[in-house]
Amino acid sequence: MIKILRVDDRLLHGQVAVAWTNYYKADVILIANNAMLQDKAMQVAFKLATPPGVTLSMKSLDGAAAVINNPKHASRTIMVITKTMKDAEYVIGKTGDAVKEVLMGGLRSGAGKKQIDMNSYMGEEDIAVMNRLEGQGIHLFMQADPTSKKLSCEDIRRNYNR
Repeated sequence: MIKILRVDDRLLHGQVAVAWTNYYKADVILIANNAMLQDKAMQVAFKLATPPGVTLSMKSLDGAAAVINNPKHASRTIMVITKTMKDAEYVIGKTGDAVKEVLMGGLRSGAGKKQIDMNSYMGEEDIAVMNRLEGQGIHLFMQADPTSKKLSCEDIRRNYNR
């Protein structure tokens, strides 16, 4: 079962590995990213960041969709991580109604992006993807860590448009 899909441009790091994995009681971290498959150093770092007792699976976007769609994983509690909103939309589009919630966080600044929360920035395309996913009935929110305030899509749009 997919517990949550997190969008975080650093993919797996300490806060995700410890705080979010514990919060969602995930026993599998599924990283969905095409570029990571070519970066051996990144793969080693992700393996080192994975908490004991949690299985790490690193797949392409299509590979991650295949894992999500495989009924043999239905009993697992999976946290999927994508680097971008566009990647999240792609995976969701390939997995039917498996993903019910998207947690946005750790989206770094860049050209054309506006600050939404203390550590997260979104651009016009990110907002458009969020709006499309929300229109499909997916619950999206932004939250830095499990103890911080959740921002709804409405909050995010308000912060983006200020």
